[in-house]
Amino acid sequence: MTIENVTDVRSDARPVNRTADRNNKKIFFKRRKGCPLSMPDSPKVDYKNPELLLKFTSDGGRELPRRITYVCPKKQRELKKAIKRARHLALLPFVFQVR
Repeated sequence: MTIENVTDVRSDARPVNRTADRNNKKIFFKRRKGCPLSMPDSPKVDYKNPELLLKFTSDGGRELPRRITYVCPKKQRELKKAIKRARHLALLPFVFQVR
């Protein structure tokens, strides 16, 4: 259950350190906890801030889902409204052209 350093010895007698858990699998990444827009020092979601809104849109101009951006449901709804407003006011394009 605990993570421990395991030393392997290869045929060329060089020790290799790796971290292993109980199933002897490597830990690739740790998931961020919490919404990036709910932190105390995070920027306010507003349609007049296209730089922030572009971070939550894909290369084609579509909104990124919550499972990718880790945004809470309340802030995701605010982002959706802000992106739509910015598009109607021509602050954001509806579709990005790929060349």
